[in-house]
Amino acid sequence: MKRIIYFSFILLFTFSVSIFSSDGAKKRGTLVVKFNGMSSDDGKVIIALCNSDANYKDHKSPFIGKSISINKNNAIIEFEDLPFGEYAIKAFHDEDANDDLNTNILGIPIEDYGFSNNARGMFGPPSWENAKFELNDNDKVIEIEIK
Repeated sequence: MKRIIYFSFILLFTFSVSIFSSDGAKKRGTLVVKFNGMSSDDGKVIIALCNSDANYKDHKSPFIGKSISINKNNAIIEFEDLPFGEYAIKAFHDEDANDDLNTNILGIPIEDYGFSNNARGMFGPPSWENAKFELNDNDKVIEIEIK
């Protein structure tokens, strides 16, 4: 009888450990984004990392918002410890460092911008579907042309 109880305990313990170790923590990764093609080192790059269609469309509430400096017409940022999933990036070269995307009288941007997948929209920004990408590796590097 003791042997059956002991065996049952070992089996239960082994099963419990395998359940908690396999799915106990969500997988996470690091995303490195390289921005290329800025016309100067003036100002900064304003970045919105979005993790849903809703915060992609909302220009004031990204999942993560950052600004980074430019060096030799390029900029790079690293987002660490991101949960695996779908993301999209929108960014612009804020040449006058006023934290706004400057537009002309028709609302057309006069500062350069870019999106993940180098997606472009016809009349406005590209859709979430065109800009989104999957973070499903420990390390992912993407490049975005700012033009």
